Amino acid sequence: MVMWRTLEDLRRTWRPWFVVGFFALLALGLYLGMRPTPPPAAYSWQASFYHGGGIFALTLLSFLAFARWPWWLRAVLLSLVGVAVELVQSLHPTRSTDWHDIVANSTGLVIGLLLISGYQYVLRRQAA
Repeated sequence: MVMWRTLEDLRRTWRPWFVVGFFALLALGLYLGMRPTPPPAAYSWQASFYHGGGIFALTLLSFLAFARWPWWLRAVLLSLVGVAVELVQSLHPTRSTDWHDIVANSTGLVIGLLLISGYQYVLRRQAA
C-alpha cells in the first residue's frame, strides 16, 4: 500500500519537529510528575490515565523522532522515566508513590511498542 510509504515519508520530513515534541512532552511530564502538588484528578482513574497516556505518547514520539533506537532501549529509557517520577514523588510529603502508576506506565509503554512493531512489520512486508 502506498499509505504506509507516505507515512514513512512524513515521519522523515517532520522528524525535527517530532524531536522537539518528544523533549517538550518529556519536560512537561517530568514537571507535572515531580512538582510538589499533583495535577487535579477528580476520579481515581485519571491519575492512571495521565501516567499511561503520557508514556504511550512518549513511546510513539520517541519512534517518530528516533526511529533507529532498538525496542529494548526505548523500553528501558521510558521505564526509567516512569520509575524516576515515582521515586521523586515518594520524596515529596504531599505526593505518594502508587504501584498502579507503574502498571499504567508499563501498559502505555507496551501498547506503544506493539503499535510501533506492527507498523514496522507492515513496512518490512511491503518492502519484500
